[in-house]
Amino acid sequence: MRMLENFVNIEVPDLCYCSEFCPLRTSRTLSNSGRRFFGCKVPKENGGCGYFRWIDPKPSIFVHQYLEVESSLMIKCKSGENSCERLKQKLKDVEQERNTLCEKLKDSEEKLMSLRQKLKKVKLERECAKFKLNRFVLLLLIVLTVKWFFNMV
Repeated sequence: MRMLENFVNIEVPDLCYCSEFCPLRTSRTLSNSGRRFFGCKVPKENGGCGYFRWIDPKPSIFVHQYLEVESSLMIKCKSGENSCERLKQKLKDVEQERNTLCEKLKDSEEKLMSLRQKLKKVKLERECAKFKLNRFVLLLLIVLTVKWFFNMV
């Protein structure tokens, strides 16, 4: 029988002193977190009648302590989520910086390849010029030797 005494039909809302149907609400306060109640839909400051009735029984001291611990854990969890979000943002920033550095490295490697090709071309031109100079000196020596030989005879 005791169970029936605590049973409240929430399908039929209460009527407040303003003769209005009261919406079913849920408390968000620390001391009554999660408890449901009927209350006048017009706030007392705005001329409402102030009607109020709890639907759920007041939690025991153990439930109250549990809710406080749960609330504390939720705060810590949200703090952890914030830390996690900051770390995720930091990771995105680092990945962006890495991508930028990879692009710069790619550009530098392309410039290095171009410079190596130019260096190779300059070395080849230098070798070619040395070869031409050597041919010219050799030809000059031959001409001088032939001229000297004919001047002797």
